[in-house]
Amino acid sequence: MAWFDGKEAKVERSDGTINVFYGGFFTPDGPGHGHVKATGGPLGENIVYWRLPDSEGGQVIVSNSWDTMYGNDLGNHLSGF
Repeated sequence: MAWFDGKEAKVERSDGTINVFYGGFFTPDGPGHGHVKATGGPLGENIVYWRLPDSEGGQVIVSNSWDTMYGNDLGNHLSGF
């Protein structure tokens, strides 16, 4: 089981991209879930998209692949994976 910022998470890997779904109702990817997409490195060193779950306001923090959060490694948030 994976955890993202203290919430149960569903993690999917595909072609060098990692998608993390967390904070949804009933399941990590349920209604109102948060979504993080990261690229680079084995655990996604560059976050390229991040939407908070509805329980945290639902704001989009990073909205496109050109506005990466360098130095904000996905591994700093994801555990148990």
